[in-house]
Amino acid sequence: MSEIPSKPEILPPVRTDVAYSFINLGTTIVWSIVDGWLLYFYLPPDGQGMALVPVALYGMAVLSGRILNALFTPLIGYWSDHSRSRWGRRLPFIFLSSLPYLIFFVLLWLPPVKGESLGNLVYLAVILVLFNLAQSLVVIPFGSLLPELARADRHRVRMTAWSASFQLIGVILAGLAGLLIEQRGFVFTMLIYALAILPLFYLPLLVLREQPGRQIKVGEHLGFWRSIKITLANRAFLVLTATGACFWTATTFLMLVVPFIVTEVCGLTVADTPYFYLPAVLASLACYPLVNGLAGRFGKWRVFAASLLASAVILPLLMLIGPWIPIPLMAQGITWMTLEAIAMSGVIMLPQAFAAEITDYDETVTGQRREGAYYSAWSLLDQMVNGLAGAALPLLLLLGRSRTDDHGPLGVRLTGLIGGLLLFAAFLIFQRYPLKNFLRVSS
Repeated sequence: MSEIPSKPEILPPVRTDVAYSFINLGTTIVWSIVDGWLLYFYLPPDGQGMALVPVALYGMAVLSGRILNALFTPLIGYWSDHSRSRWGRRLPFIFLSSLPYLIFFVLLWLPPVKGESLGNLVYLAVILVLFNLAQSLVVIPFGSLLPELARADRHRVRMTAWSASFQLIGVILAGLAGLLIEQRGFVFTMLIYALAILPLFYLPLLVLREQPGRQIKVGEHLGFWRSIKITLANRAFLVLTATGACFWTATTFLMLVVPFIVTEVCGLTVADTPYFYLPAVLASLACYPLVNGLAGRFGKWRVFAASLLASAVILPLLMLIGPWIPIPLMAQGITWMTLEAIAMSGVIMLPQAFAAEITDYDETVTGQRREGAYYSAWSLLDQMVNGLAGAALPLLLLLGRSRTDDHGPLGVRLTGLIGGLLLFAAFLIFQRYPLKNFLRVSS
């Protein structure tokens, strides 16, 4: 493979990694709460509250919001790549978009009607479009920053470890929402979270600095459609994207059904959700040094593939949790989530390193740094996956989503089996990743 000649890089201080990871902490808390609680808020299980929208139409509102926002996502990436300012290409987007992002996050939990209503459905669809647009204006430039801030592969591994660790902390903090929701309700909880998250977006801007000389000169701009064509011609991008579509769908299903697993499969209350998140996240954090060491010894490709395969084996075990095993249901659920978290530690941690590698390879083809083009495509995929999963899951739950249903929480259990099949498909697709021997020595 091609190699870019360069000089050895002196790694920046750790404060750069921590500042970058603070933003990831903020975005993780937001999407974890939305993924974990929005469906539960609008369509609570029997006995936990009244539905706010028609069950069969909820998925349409979520999916339509994603599809409309998808029209803007490639334009945001292109705009980010070709923007010019004293702050660089990415930081101004984060500065201007973070506050609207949190405002729309709070508005998601303020439907106009207290009972089931088509008005709530329309409101949800509109706010989701605005929320997803603001989110894209934050996360696409944010993701594009990593290859710019970390030029050497060893710095990327270090930054990825910090970022993934803060991401897991974000999952823990989002999981604690259940305690506050039970005591004070959804609106109060989300407002408190938004106020606490706001500094996580703005304080890092005092530390982060983009690399000089990365902005694309005006006379060298690629046309929008030509940029899209070049991106789609990158085989490594296509393989990672197809792999990501499978494992993101599986993880989205998992995030969406955790409250249902806690309340319907294990027979507990929403206040017990932190007890499921905490051991799983701590186990993942403990695995990250091991993932780093194994990736350095055997290569990140092998570790990532093994993580996909292990996750595919463990996730369907959700089908087995039940009173037929002589172990308390809570212990069964926590054990299953912890084992899945251990298996998925490589899946969660390593994709950022592959993404940066793919943008490096693109530079050997185009001579330009076009991170935004790739991260906008992955953001678009994430939105579509979340939209499709959000649309499919309520229909799946119709097979049985409550202990009071004739079939029990059958739909909840089936998400584990479907997720396992998706992860196995991701494992098979990733065998075709073409940059296993690509080497880039950064300048």
